[in-house]
Amino acid sequence: MSDDDPKNGDAVNHIRMIGQSFGVLLAATGLTIGAASMSNAASAANTMTASCSTTGASGSSVSVYGSDPWGEVKVTLRVKDTSADGHHVRVRYLTKGDSGLVYKWKWHSNTDGGGTTKEWETTAWSTYGIYEKGVEVARFEGDTLLNSCVDWG
Repeated sequence: MSDDDPKNGDAVNHIRMIGQSFGVLLAATGLTIGAASMSNAASAANTMTASCSTTGASGSSVSVYGSDPWGEVKVTLRVKDTSADGHHVRVRYLTKGDSGLVYKWKWHSNTDGGGTTKEWETTAWSTYGIYEKGVEVARFEGDTLLNSCVDWG
């Protein structure tokens, strides 16, 4: 039989269609396997800690993140008032995007007095990506910053 035989042509076209369908199935399976591998790699968590101390305060940030700088970062902030001096202490998260500019997140305050520690769970995400993660710890009188320290993990 040749490809020119009308009966054979239908069979050849049917076989070509099965072959193309099988190729698409293999390609789709390959994409699914590739996506699963990428997903597993992206879900592998990294942890980075930044911490510092200044007069009257100490604190830290712990960042848990994947390999994608545009992914969500889980953040734990902690600040301790280390002095019974009547001043309150604050902590805030710091990040750097792809441009290198520093983004200062909102302050979290501990007004419970000397020797106390407070902790917050939050998340961070930026359209510019988060390439560096840090913390700023400070002592305040009202809204006046008295002293602070910064650390990049």
